Amino acid sequence: MIILAVPVWGRAGGGGSSGGGGSSGGGGGYSGSSGGGSYHSGRSSSRSNLVGNIVFGVNAVLITCGGAIVFAVKSKKAAMKSKNLMRQYEKIGGNWDYREVQRQVEEAYFQIQECWRRMDAGYAAAYLSEELLEDFNMKIQWMEVREEAVVQKHVKLLSAVPVSAYDELGEENDCIWYLIHGSMVGYYMNRNTRICVRGNTKKESFYEYWKFIYRNERWVLHEIRQQDEMDINQFI
Repeated sequence: MIILAVPVWGRAGGGGSSGGGGSSGGGGGYSGSSGGGSYHSGRSSSRSNLVGNIVFGVNAVLITCGGAIVFAVKSKKAAMKSKNLMRQYEKIGGNWDYREVQRQVEEAYFQIQECWRRMDAGYAAAYLSEELLEDFNMKIQWMEVREEAVVQKHVKLLSAVPVSAYDELGEENDCIWYLIHGSMVGYYMNRNTRICVRGNTKKESFYEYWKFIYRNERWVLHEIRQQDEMDINQFI
């Protein structure tokens, strides 16, 4: 029996990870004495909870910002390393010209997003590996069974940088990982009710890792992984 994961986001592939988890906060309690003492203890506890919540919120913001900065620095290091490798590979292989690879990746991004919006994987068949084309077709067929449609608006590519490059014997074994930073409004709606059933009706940005392989004299997308599914450290 084949179990298909329900696409979560309205962008190409629907997202490879399912995110669950939310923070669970426990309510604070106290045992106070009876009478007026318990009243003052309650006010004091409320103030403590308020201060604690503020401190927690500030720390969360600082951690998030700090994490984003670290990620940006590490991705830049990985990009520099990959570009240097691509320059070396170009001396022995004609498929590693950085500008041409970059052009193909950027072109593929928009064509592949459009095929997902149209729910027609064949629209971007030239930009997909055979395996990923089959995967897209299966997911799209499943969405059609569920009477769903994809909604995409304001699709943008904010950046696309190589973070890993591998040159093996035979061009068919060459591969490159790109860190994709994009933004869009993307969600799924019921075709009959026109109501959003999954995704976000507001614009949001995202990072994804896209793996390209070399087939038929061009780079084609072979795999999409979400940011939390890979560790940027493995590319440094």
